[in-house]
Amino acid sequence: MLLKGELFQAPIKNPKRVLDLGTGTGLWAIEYAEQYKSRLRGDCAIQPSWVPPNCRFEIDDFEQPWSYSKPFDYIHGRELEGSIRDHDLLFKRVLSNLNPNGWFEIASFDVNTYSDDGTHLGATNLLLSIKHMHESARMFGKDMTSSPSWKTRMEKAGFVNVKEDIYKLPQSPWPKDPKLKDLGRYHQLNMLEAMPIYTYALFSRVLGWTRSEIEGLLAGIRMELRDTSHHLYTKLRVVYGQKPGEPMSA
Repeated sequence: MLLKGELFQAPIKNPKRVLDLGTGTGLWAIEYAEQYKSRLRGDCAIQPSWVPPNCRFEIDDFEQPWSYSKPFDYIHGRELEGSIRDHDLLFKRVLSNLNPNGWFEIASFDVNTYSDDGTHLGATNLLLSIKHMHESARMFGKDMTSSPSWKTRMEKAGFVNVKEDIYKLPQSPWPKDPKLKDLGRYHQLNMLEAMPIYTYALFSRVLGWTRSEIEGLLAGIRMELRDTSHHLYTKLRVVYGQKPGEPMSA
């Protein structure tokens, strides 16, 4: 909805080989394969049994050395914040596995909350959880605050024509604008379902919290997410860049 129905932002044209990193349920990969008829690979194992003939899923770890026999025209990653241990190494590996003029795109929501009128400061449980998520993720070795650095890191890795698009995403249906209100309604559900997933393992295994402490915090977060007097939003960052083309011969 934020991208007006598009599956990507990069100005790619007729890619023949596409790779989706951390593909999850595989829905993005399946939709892309159906719409664009590219040969597409995704690296996960929880997808539906029926997929388009030009879409293939593989179990792999994208932070281990890659062994693809041919390069790709487009490599995509979505919602990988907190899933990457070494961004610089990954971005260099992506670059080396792209064809000249191929594109890399990575997108994720900020693991954070904002407001334009300061009302997010009243969501004290949510703010506390974000503070401890960032702390425990850094201790675990997979930072949840990396996305603002992706544009600079891609340029450092050697990508050109790097762009960053940033969109506001309401975290509850507080906006008056009908489209933003719908987005807030959907993302409020995302937040309510995701907060336990983001907190239980990190808070218990890394920070040593008890189950009752985590559940008490989550109860407060649910109240704050349902209180539309808190004008909460996060930011979706979409960063994309191109591998330089082959130099022209003399």
